[in-house]
Amino acid sequence: ILVYPPTGTGAVNITMSDLWRLRPGEFLNDTLIEFGLKLWLNELRGADPELADQVHVFSSFFYKKLNTRK
Repeated sequence: ILVYPPTGTGAVNITMSDLWRLRPGEFLNDTLIEFGLKLWLNELRGADPELADQVHVFSSFFYKKLNTRK
């Protein structure tokens, strides 16, 4: 399992089955999309920290959890 980012909160766990989805003809899943967004945000933080401070990447399951009634 690969964990990104390796430190801090909001880490994404990437498994071998997620990595297999990067092959041609396969579809991305929520984990890979979230990883890509967090990687992009990290690169943005290096290029434009002020802009990066205005961006937050939510898990794709955030709204579902927010919308669930008890």
